[in-house]
Amino acid sequence: MKLPVKLLLFCLILILSLNILYSQPKWQRVASPTTKWLYKCSFTDSLNGWAAGDSGIIIHTSNAGADWVIQQTGIDYFIEDIFFLNTRLGWAISNDFLSYGPMILKTTNGGNNWNVTRYPDSNLVLITVNFLDSLNGYFGGSSGTILKTTNAGFNWIKCSLESSFFSYFPIRKFSFSNSQYGLACGGIIDINGLIWRTTDYGYNWAIMDTTLEPINDIMFYNDQIVLAAGGDYEYGGAFYKSTDGGINWADSIIGIFGSGHCIAPRSLQEMWISLGFSQLWMVSIDGGYSWLSYNTPDSSAIYDAVFIDSLRGWAFGTYGGIFKYNPEGEIGIKNIKIPESANLFQNYPNPFNPKTTIGYRILKSSKVKIILFDVLGREVKVLVDDYKLPGYYELEVISDELSSGVYFYKLVVDSDGEAGDYFATKKMVITK
Repeated sequence: MKLPVKLLLFCLILILSLNILYSQPKWQRVASPTTKWLYKCSFTDSLNGWAAGDSGIIIHTSNAGADWVIQQTGIDYFIEDIFFLNTRLGWAISNDFLSYGPMILKTTNGGNNWNVTRYPDSNLVLITVNFLDSLNGYFGGSSGTILKTTNAGFNWIKCSLESSFFSYFPIRKFSFSNSQYGLACGGIIDINGLIWRTTDYGYNWAIMDTTLEPINDIMFYNDQIVLAAGGDYEYGGAFYKSTDGGINWADSIIGIFGSGHCIAPRSLQEMWISLGFSQLWMVSIDGGYSWLSYNTPDSSAIYDAVFIDSLRGWAFGTYGGIFKYNPEGEIGIKNIKIPESANLFQNYPNPFNPKTTIGYRILKSSKVKIILFDVLGREVKVLVDDYKLPGYYELEVISDELSSGVYFYKLVVDSDGEAGDYFATKKMVITK
């Protein structure tokens, strides 16, 4: 017996629809009001969230991400961090490296207006901000600086860190289980990463763990379980976990290319770590025992992410990238391999001043890009962006326009129309 034509068409459409749904990615790009780099985010509930980054940009949603609008800050410097306590009260921090030092931005009306003040220390670089309530808050920054306020920021006191070789390492993130007990993380690339602990309302901080590379993010999942992320672009992303409130730690260097900028657990089983300019996530679906590599949407560099609950998650990155978590999407795992299409060699000399040479080999005709990044993964300069025939090439880099410090250069090769089918990264050091 033959099926009616309409029924056959209905079945065909249903099958195609199911295939389309099944192939949806876990993270989907949504419309953004800016093309500027978004570096940090803060959400107070499922409706209200903010993201901030390059050139003083702050964007806000009040309708669960259906729309994002730009808020005027009055500054054009990079915003290092943003934190909202509730839908009205929030802070952000920036740094004027030319002369005046740190800037503190505060709003009492959800970001419709921002008041900008300067912290009176031009040698300090502020990196992170966290408030426990409307009066008590913390700033973390360079040279092992932790600042505490008990009066909403009118006055700040410098907290005491355990005296050691690590006393001057920068503070990158705070997390508190209550007003008395909290953790901080930080470190310096190629030297050490650190976790500090306070048990006296933030006045004194003791070292709890040291790691091989910096720790960039830390969070209390509950009173006992603490999660952290970090790593190095040479050795790969790293995951850290404590099950006793941050006293003892299990450290795992995963080896997936990139440095963990943030950790965003959807649950204790499913956790996401963004790897910055490597354009990858590290994702675990078994509580952190094993990790897989996951491509970011549109090969975007993602720097911060958050889950409001198990169904709602947000991520932010370069070129105004806003990405919404899709709980129905599939986890498309990237097969990590290095095709035989190119080679990137270590620059020589290294460290250098005033110039160095980068060598690279292209094995088949390809679109080639070499990008220079700073130690935080921010794009500094595109060194090469051209179509290359097979052969060996050398590139000279001059340090005149660059400050001293650690940089990374990344080779991306697009051959046979397959974007980014080869990439490799090396580290260079400028000394002045």
